[in-house]
Amino acid sequence: MAINIGDNEAPTLSDPDAYNDLQNAWTKARVEVTNLFPEEQDIRRELGYSLVVEFMKPNLIFERETTERRQQARKDRVPRNKGIILKNERIVDANTRITDDDLQKLHSLSVAIDTKAVEEERLTIAMAYFGRILVIGIIISFFFTFLLTYRTPIFEDWKMVLLIGLIIIIEVGLAFLFTQKLDLSEYLIPITVAAMVLTIMFDARIGFMGITSIILLVGILIGNNVEFMVTSMFTSSVGIYAVRQLRRRSELFTAIFALIVSSAIVIVSQGLFKGYTWNMMGYDMINLSVVAVLSPIITYGLIGLLEVSFSITTNLTLIELLDFQHPLLKRLQHEANGTFNHSIVVGNLAEACADAIGANSLLCRVGAYYHDLGKMVRPEYFIENQYAGENKHDTLTPVMSAKIIKNHVTEGLNLAQEYGLPHIVSDFIPMHHGTTRVEYFYRKAKEDGKVDEKQFQYPGPKPNTKETGILMICEAVEAAVRSIKDPDILKIEDMIDKIIDMRLSAGQLSECPLTMAELTRIKGKVDGTAGLLPVLRGIYHIRIEYPDSEKDEASEKVAQA
Repeated sequence: MAINIGDNEAPTLSDPDAYNDLQNAWTKARVEVTNLFPEEQDIRRELGYSLVVEFMKPNLIFERETTERRQQARKDRVPRNKGIILKNERIVDANTRITDDDLQKLHSLSVAIDTKAVEEERLTIAMAYFGRILVIGIIISFFFTFLLTYRTPIFEDWKMVLLIGLIIIIEVGLAFLFTQKLDLSEYLIPITVAAMVLTIMFDARIGFMGITSIILLVGILIGNNVEFMVTSMFTSSVGIYAVRQLRRRSELFTAIFALIVSSAIVIVSQGLFKGYTWNMMGYDMINLSVVAVLSPIITYGLIGLLEVSFSITTNLTLIELLDFQHPLLKRLQHEANGTFNHSIVVGNLAEACADAIGANSLLCRVGAYYHDLGKMVRPEYFIENQYAGENKHDTLTPVMSAKIIKNHVTEGLNLAQEYGLPHIVSDFIPMHHGTTRVEYFYRKAKEDGKVDEKQFQYPGPKPNTKETGILMICEAVEAAVRSIKDPDILKIEDMIDKIIDMRLSAGQLSECPLTMAELTRIKGKVDGTAGLLPVLRGIYHIRIEYPDSEKDEASEKVAQA
């Protein structure tokens, strides 16, 4: 069966049921064959059906492409409009009977006006969203410009940027959920959680700048709510202050009281200013109190999770590393007691120096405790652990002795990795020597002739932070002062100057951000309370020698007393 269709005609099927597909044709053929041969055992029944299936082929095939092309051609020939109305042309006069043609024109005008209004509305909405995106971009760039300028290492670390970005996104998402979807009070948004997490994970400055950006974003999202912004800034600032120097996990919970008090202050202040009733202020106070109680608890849980997920070491972890029950410190104390005591003294010195210049004193102490871990592998080769008077190096060549001494760096790093020390702590192990030489054995080898300096040089790297630079100075000073016979304050001061000058001239401090002014404060004053000199004066119980006139004056004061 064939159907001939002209080139300019589109095929139409008014009754699709009039045509059988192949499956239906087979079914009908089986029925007809069965009627012809009703006996089930008649072989002609199955044979006949098999022949039908074998030779029955479609005689009408649908050509989709041709059909759609012809249909589209027919549609294209249909006019899209009946006529044209020119600009400012009168459609119908007043008090005139409206014809069907006029009615059609008015209907077309209505459609055109509605279409234009929809387009203008869409443009307005699109511009509003575009403006909102620009404002959000400005706020975010404000915070990340701060990171780029003042916290470059954090800005260059994609994991840190990811963490900060996640905190911002989560806070904005919670704000949208609470206010737009759940219709809850904006004061239930856990803004203070973000403030405390950023402060603990990084520092107070990042916490303040970060939470300022978050508050601006959320404030815009909920309708430019100035009251919310002021309240959140005040309570967040209090939260940041409460955890800025967190040393114990319990301090997180002491922040609850501070947050509740600050919430009461800001709510009452704004309520009196706006003329709110006490009931309204009480409702807001309840919401903020709930957040004040829950925020430290949530922060406590998040800190542990984020430390593991992003490999960040907070002060809480550093405090735990100071515990003498830590497996590494217990081993160091038992296997290399001299090195252990040396590390404790260096820790005291490093902490005092860090306090003098505003560096991380806690990190300095922890780094000092673990910087010489490798010495407990062969403790007897280090002088502080030689108690019997026997020196193992007497039977070794200077090159072999230097190799053993240098290996304590590599062995220390291996132990740090084995026990899972954070990188921020294990960095102190190679950096406290930098690329200096094992000076004693280098000079001893030079007496025997020409030597290869690299055989006596530590692998490095050089210190790249204020904290690692401080430890390099303190470790060298402690060892040098211990070697002074009959130490007094002048000898110690001279030795400190000598050590610092040696490290500067050798370029060992070239990669760390310590300034000359900070090096001066690290040295400290003889009669001061910060820096190396006051601590060493206390360790060696050195009295300050005053000029004779001052001695006499001091004696007279004592006598009068």
